[in-house]
Amino acid sequence: MSGERMPYGPGETWPERVDVSLADGVRVRDVERWVPSASLLHSNGDAMDIAVRDERIVGVRGRAADRVNRGRLDPKDRYGWQANHHQDRLVRPLVDGRETGWDEALDLIAARSRKRLPHQIGFYTSGQLFLEESYTLAVIGKAGLRTPHMDGNTRLCTATSAAALKANFGTDGQPGSYEDVDHCDTLALWGHNAAETQIVLWERMLDRRRGADAPMMIAVDPRDTAVAAEADVHLAVRPGTNLALMNALLHQIIAKGWHEPDYIDAHTIGFDRLCRVVEPCTPAWAAGVCGVPAVLIERAAEILGSARNLFSTVLQGFYQSHQATAAACQVNNLHLVRGMLGRTGAGLCQMDGQPTARNTRETGADGGLPGFRNWANPAHVEDLARRWNVDPATIPHSGPPTPALEIFQLAEQGEITMLWIVATNPAVSLPDLARVRRVLAKPDLFVVVQDAGLAPCPHPRLAVSS
Repeated sequence: MSGERMPYGPGETWPERVDVSLADGVRVRDVERWVPSASLLHSNGDAMDIAVRDERIVGVRGRAADRVNRGRLDPKDRYGWQANHHQDRLVRPLVDGRETGWDEALDLIAARSRKRLPHQIGFYTSGQLFLEESYTLAVIGKAGLRTPHMDGNTRLCTATSAAALKANFGTDGQPGSYEDVDHCDTLALWGHNAAETQIVLWERMLDRRRGADAPMMIAVDPRDTAVAAEADVHLAVRPGTNLALMNALLHQIIAKGWHEPDYIDAHTIGFDRLCRVVEPCTPAWAAGVCGVPAVLIERAAEILGSARNLFSTVLQGFYQSHQATAAACQVNNLHLVRGMLGRTGAGLCQMDGQPTARNTRETGADGGLPGFRNWANPAHVEDLARRWNVDPATIPHSGPPTPALEIFQLAEQGEITMLWIVATNPAVSLPDLARVRRVLAKPDLFVVVQDAGLAPCPHPRLAVSS
């Protein structure tokens, strides 16, 4: 793990440590100016300053005042900027492979969009934009072009996060903060290998674990990872058995009386049904399904059931597995039955692969509407229309938003004739690649590819550098 450990105790502020990474031969005194920015490459969203010399990026440093990273840099922060100098980096627009000017490229996009009805235009977005850019994209697509066909590649990785949060809490907002690490007495990582995917957050957890009154830690992962080695209890489940484990933990917490009836009565519905579902799911039963000894399940349940402030994180080990949304929902339910929400140190984060994956959803640059608004709620649509100064009928809301794979199906069928792909490459990432590539190569489909490099997307009509 990069950087020295800086232990701290409960309720204390995570100590600052400013990391700096500069190009070979460049010293701090050589930097002409530092430009404030943030990382888009992982879900910490680390604040950083970009070093500029001779109008070129020559390095980065962490920002000490930021409450997320307190000056630290993830490996992606340290080295990701170097791709900006790669020979394949686009700096001017291309039309049919021919370099052109921005006016010609943008005029072409505008002209082609005017010839199409709203339902003939589709957007496939990504978590590679800043929040402000995603919001602007949502305004263009939903209020300007009025298309119902807008979704993001977040559907491929962390759609479970959104689905689980909506199922339990009615909205896609996170009921937790990284600062909860500073106050909790128990950490639980559910299918989340933070040591490799969220390095800065993991450093924060390690520093708390090295300080006074260290929090307990539970890790659920089939593999022997650095997180598993650090944890007090490692539940090495068989792949695909997360839901059985969660049911057994909830069974044990309820059976032992570790739940919070007053909180449950005041803030939840459906507790009786949950009890019926998990009642037969004993630790002994789950051991046979999960391959985890019953005694470890019981120990984990005891830690979770006796926690004063529990902070959980959930990621791909749950999201990209059998019964993904149900398992993620059970993590939410565990916090609900224990009353571990709504106060400092008690919360959870259904994580995202990138901070801007969440921005995509929060700003409406996917199937939703900005600010957690519900397309099926007329009051939400009317409020958004007032803010955008448009008629409510302008904003697509007559039916469910079009999911990503259906967007490509509509393009295949000729319903969508203009497809704008933003900072992602479906030609290498979507299921059924041969079919996707055939769709992108259709001569009657006008494809706008907005990306930093010349990605292998077959026969794009237009490639615009971003």
